Parts: sequence; structure tokens; C-alpha cells
Amino acid sequence: MNKISSILFTSIFILISLITFTACDDDEPDPAPSAPTATAPTGSSASLGEAIELEFAYTSAAGFKSASVTASAGTATIPTLPAAGSTSGTIKVSFTAPDAEGDATVSLTITDEDSKTTKADATVTVGKAVVDITDPAVTDATLGDKNTIYNLSKDVTYMFDGLVYVEEGSVLNIPAGTLIRFKNSPSTGDNTSALFITKGAKIMAEGTKDEPIIFTAELDDLSYGVLKKEDNGQWGGLVLLGKAPAEKGGATENLQIEGIDTQETRGQYGGSVADDNSGVLKYVSIRYTGIGFKSGDELQGLTLGGVGSGTSIDYIDIFSSADDGIEIFGGTVNIKHVSVAFSTDDDFDFDLGYRGNAQFLFSIMRSDEDGYDHAGEWDGASPDDQALYSAPNIFNATMIGPGQDATGRDKALLWRENFAGKLGHSILVDYPSKGLEVQDLGTGKVDCLQKMTDGELEILNNIWSSFKGVSTTDDLIKITSKDGDDNPITPREPEATTLKAELTDNNNTVSETSVINGISRDADGGLDPTPSISDFGDVATALPEGIESTDYKGAFAPGENWLADWSSLAKFGFLK
Repeated sequence: MNKISSILFTSIFILISLITFTACDDDEPDPAPSAPTATAPTGSSASLGEAIELEFAYTSAAGFKSASVTASAGTATIPTLPAAGSTSGTIKVSFTAPDAEGDATVSLTITDEDSKTTKADATVTVGKAVVDITDPAVTDATLGDKNTIYNLSKDVTYMFDGLVYVEEGSVLNIPAGTLIRFKNSPSTGDNTSALFITKGAKIMAEGTKDEPIIFTAELDDLSYGVLKKEDNGQWGGLVLLGKAPAEKGGATENLQIEGIDTQETRGQYGGSVADDNSGVLKYVSIRYTGIGFKSGDELQGLTLGGVGSGTSIDYIDIFSSADDGIEIFGGTVNIKHVSVAFSTDDDFDFDLGYRGNAQFLFSIMRSDEDGYDHAGEWDGASPDDQALYSAPNIFNATMIGPGQDATGRDKALLWRENFAGKLGHSILVDYPSKGLEVQDLGTGKVDCLQKMTDGELEILNNIWSSFKGVSTTDDLIKITSKDGDDNPITPREPEATTLKAELTDNNNTVSETSVINGISRDADGGLDPTPSISDFGDVATALPEGIESTDYKGAFAPGENWLADWSSLAKFGFLK
């Protein structure tokens, strides 16, 4: 074969091969359509219980047939499906968030006409709604929603008008340095202004020594110019309510806090959650409080009802309350560095099964006749024989009385019903008469005296200083032999034998002279509650869990006054 023929033959062969290959290729079936695809939205969030819309994109070469949706928490539905046979578009999913915080996964599954499926997962971050309060005027409606985070600003001076409730599930954030005033004559029709942190809500009020948080009266000029220590009762007070154990008359749930309308269900407290958390109060000043719903049923500077041990309360300044400085109804909350100055009822009032630790407490009483009652009124339970009774641990208190010449008051501390617990390493100074009155309800009754006999009530290593006419621990004692209605009862120990032995056997001492550096009830720079002694005697008692060990007695270490610079007593010129 010549060269030309060879080339021609090769060309014809290639052409025939191409034709044959093409023909064979045309006989192959078309490839099947690809599976559908779905793309989930990203960065989705919702408030608790909130309904939102999620938009998924899809493609379906074989045509859309059906879709379904599920949610790991909350609920999800598809209100409208795309047209059958459509090849692309969006599917809108309605999602209602659960009532618990966290991430919820919303899963969309798409099926095409060839029964092929695909799934896409959208993550929704579920949390509380967030509201920034910048309007100075705050009423109950302002903080009226549940499951909401409310943020105040230290750059705004707020005026709370009427009774304001932070609802269940909500959090009130108050930054350091914030000033909150309370309207003297509310426009809301309420008889006073006050702030309630209801059961299940939280307050996060963490001030600092340089920037304390102040709750005060509308008229307070912050310099002790307009209002004086006698000008209490300008507004109600601050109330925290929780789910920790408390008991009254056998009831442990839905107890009603005093000071407000008994029909107001947001005033209820109590439960079984010992470590319940109502938030944080730190470096907080509460001034000129004490109005309630009716006479004899007042609010205190700070009222705690069923507040649990998960709550943090430290460095609290309560100045000029028309009722108690702080009253604790049940609960397990621990309090530290609490100052009560010039209240007109009890400085520290514990009741209805309170079982927390209270350490580094300070109080000073007015000397005029309008300042009355006790540094501490500590009640066990009502009735006296119920299962839950107060048994707090009270250590390192410094309590300054009304002066040795004050009239109308005859004891520093009153213990009633079946009160138990411990009072230790404390200093009580400058009282006109007795140091301690203990209720003796008679033979066969469960009372303070019985708790002391049983070893549940202990008085350990305290100094009783400058009590008028008192030179021995026996002189400090008074027994009350009356029931809760003030009816006389024959006491089992009219000579107070058990009480006397408790004091003498546990290193309680009497000093006829003052053991602190300076007492003044005027804004003259004369008050110095730090100890003037260096020998404190025995402070080696085995301490209850959670009580800090100190080598001194009273609320202050020598030369260290934790009230300096930030408290009302410091700001108003009372302290040295």
C-alpha cells in the first residue's frame, strides 16, 4: 500500500470510530437528577416563649414533593409548603421557643419526587429578652414582663414610682454607681414606693467601694442636708422573695410577706429550694425607708422572705428605717458586712425558720424616745413546736445601743419562741439595762430555754460592754414568762439557772467600760466602732461551716473599718 493509500485508510478508520462511538453514546439514558439540597439559616435567636420565623433555602432537580420539621426544644411547624414539583425556593418555618434557656435545634427534612431526602439543621439560641431602661421614670409597667433581662444605667438617675415588681424569670441588672430614688407620693395610687424582687426573679446589684449602688428617698440630697436620721419613712424598702424553706402555722408554700396587700400574689415566698438564688447585693446603700401597706405591717430597709443560700448579700448599708433595719423570714441566705443605723424598731429581726449565717453585723441605735426596741429580735417559729424554727449562726457583731441613760428599753436582744442557733464573738455596748431576754414558756413547752438545754442555742465568747448597772453576766439576764399574746406563764426556771450557766461556761465577759473607740450618734465625726482592746480572750470556738475564723471579736478588726468611704455613716460625716 502506498503512502497516500495508508493515510486515506487511517482517516477513514478514525471517522468510522467516531461515528460508532457517538452512536453508542446517544443510546445511554440521561443521568438521574441529583438529590435535593437545603440550607439552614444561621445566627438565629429567640426570647423564652417567643415565636419567630426561620427561612430555609432549597433546590430540588426532581421537583419538590414534601417537607417535615422537628425541634429539639420548643415547637416548630411549616405553615405553607412550596408548590409540588418546584425546583428551588424557600420554606418558612414557624418556631416557638421553649421556656428554658439554651440552644434548640430545628431540623427541616425535604423529599423530592424521586423519594430522595435531605436534612438541614438550624440552631436557635434561646434566652431572655433584653431591655435597656434609659427613661428615668420607672413604674410597675416598666419592669412588668416575665423572663426579661432589664439593664439599668449608672448614667441615669432613676425615680421609681409606686410598688415596682420584677417578675418571675426576670433579672434586674444594676451597675455599680447607680442612683435610684423612690417617689415619696406615688402617682400610681400606691401608698408608697418600693422594689420587689419576686419569687423566681433576680436582682444583680453589685456595687463597689468606690461606686456603691444607692436606693434612697426622693428628697435625699446625698449630703445629709435635707433629710436627717430622724426623717425615716420616706418610702417602703427593698424586698427579695425566694423559694427557700420557711414556715408559718404549718404552711411552707405561698407565705405572704408583710408590708403589702395580702391579696398581692407577687408578695408570696417559701418552698423547698435551699440553694435558691435571688441574685447579688453588694456595696448597696438603702436609706430612709419603712412605709408599709398599713400601720403595724411595715416594710423594712431590707426584707428577705424565703431567700436561699445561692443569693449573695455583702456590704449592705441601711440608714434610718422607720421599722426594722433588716428582717429575714425563713430562708437560708447568708449575710455579711451589714450595717443598720438609726432604725426605729429592731435592727436585725429573724423569724419563721431562718437558717443562714450572719457575720460582721453592725448596728447603732438612736438615743431619743422614738428610737426603740432591740438590736436583735430573734424568733424561732409560730407555733413554737413546728418542725422548722430559726437557728442562724450569728458571729462577729458589734451592736451599739441607745446609751445608758436611754428610757423605754430594757434589753439589747430578745429571743422568743423556740429560737435556736449561735451568737458568738460579738460585742454589745452602751445599753441602759439588760443584755438578753429569753422566753421561758414553762414546763413541757418547746421554747428558747429548752433549745438551750438541748444544746441547740449557744452564747459563745461575747463581750457585753457598758451596760448600766451591770457588772457580772448574771446581771445581763432577763427571763420573759409570757406567751405570744403577752399572757403570763409560770416559768420553769424563774432564776434563769440554765441561761446563767450558758453565759459563764462559754467565756462571755462583762466590761463596765466601753471596748470600742468612739460612740457618737451625730454627724460630728465621733463614731469609731473599731475595738479599743487588743486582748479579746477566747475566740477559739469551733466555728459553724461557712463562718470565717477571726482573731478578734465584733464586726471590725482593730484599726479596720469596712464602713469607711462608702456607707451613709461615712458620707454623712458620722465616722471618724
